[in-house]
Amino acid sequence: MKILLLDIYKNVTYRISKDTSGGYGTGNNFGNTLFTNFLKKTLKKIHDFPPMFAVYTFSVLLKKGYDIYYCKELPADYLKYDLFIITSSIVCCETELSIIQKLKQDNKKIFAIGSFATNMPEIYFNVGATVIVGEPEFYFLGENDFIEDLKKNKVIVEHNFELDDLPFPQWDKIITDARKISKLFGNYASLPILATRGCPYSCFKYCVYPLQQGRKVRQRSSKKIVDEMQLWSIRMNVKMFIFRDPVFSINKKHTLEFANELISRKLGLKFVIETHLKILDNELIQVLKKAGLRGVKVGVESPDIKVLNDANRFTIGKDEQFQKIRELEKNNVQVSSMFILGFPTDTEKTMDDTINYAKKLNTTYAQFSIWTPYPGTPVFEEYKNKIIVKKYENYDQYNLVYKNNNLDENKVRKYLERAYEKFYLRFSWAKKFIFSFVNG
Repeated sequence: MKILLLDIYKNVTYRISKDTSGGYGTGNNFGNTLFTNFLKKTLKKIHDFPPMFAVYTFSVLLKKGYDIYYCKELPADYLKYDLFIITSSIVCCETELSIIQKLKQDNKKIFAIGSFATNMPEIYFNVGATVIVGEPEFYFLGENDFIEDLKKNKVIVEHNFELDDLPFPQWDKIITDARKISKLFGNYASLPILATRGCPYSCFKYCVYPLQQGRKVRQRSSKKIVDEMQLWSIRMNVKMFIFRDPVFSINKKHTLEFANELISRKLGLKFVIETHLKILDNELIQVLKKAGLRGVKVGVESPDIKVLNDANRFTIGKDEQFQKIRELEKNNVQVSSMFILGFPTDTEKTMDDTINYAKKLNTTYAQFSIWTPYPGTPVFEEYKNKIIVKKYENYDQYNLVYKNNNLDENKVRKYLERAYEKFYLRFSWAKKFIFSFVNG
């Protein structure tokens, strides 16, 4: 059986990632001004990698001896493949559906995988795909009858596997140049990597990570994580790893074990994490820096506590945020802070406050996106009658998709553009950016 894992994307000028937002994906459409267009094109060139669930699925099937290939567009000779595995996302949904329809006309067998298909399976099986509901890598890791399952609309994944049961992602079979994966935190050959899955925090009301990964945190052994890092440092000369955990370091004991394992091997590697500021303390920052921590992505979202409480977003106080970010920077760790505009109770004033607070924090990077009630999340039920877009691909986290009582979509988009221009077009930011690399 010849299998094609088809990771299809729509043709746009900005970066689309199917790996972000819990596998629903995002489209970094920052705006249409001269500056935001520059940012969009730059990010697309320097930060791009396939979804982790797709690479794990590919690697499981490869290890089991299947003749499998990976492609980001439908090849001209697609008829030679017997089975197609389509990666789903909300940001490329209609594009994916059109490809499935085309393949179905040629009587091809099709699986749709990923968290969006898991939570909206009827969209995909209505056009002819069999949806794997759950984590697809564990479905393929088990002893399942593909031919029989392809006769069904959907297959629900049930398993007793652990994350350590998965083989290492076979990046050398999927990408040709690790230097094109990410240059945000330095000009290194880089790869994504996984330490944990699952997120227990209260923002599950609108966050999509728990929809497929669950709210229970599962973790890989520290030894296996570092074994994987060492493998790719040798085989592909990779020096930087981007952890794709929803909340890295949520288990402090496990995090310290990982850091000490990495320190003991003296590999000279660097890594980037995404975590919650409340988790980080001086001890953890010091140990992670010694292990090779280069960058941290943290969600700040909004400085307005009423706006955050309305959205069920937990955060720490502004003084503590400022202190922890400065502690990271004191240790020459770059910080990327993430903010959200267009919350249900946002106003022009609160959005201005968010922009001004981002400028005050003055981190190496700032990301501004727009609050989105995603299908499948609890909050969507509250907003489904207020949705103002018709295509799923509009749910890219950079467009207002619902009727906000205080703001319209054009106003929020203008504030999005304003946020990027006001943050990055400052001498104080340029100085900070340059010194963050010089000192690192």
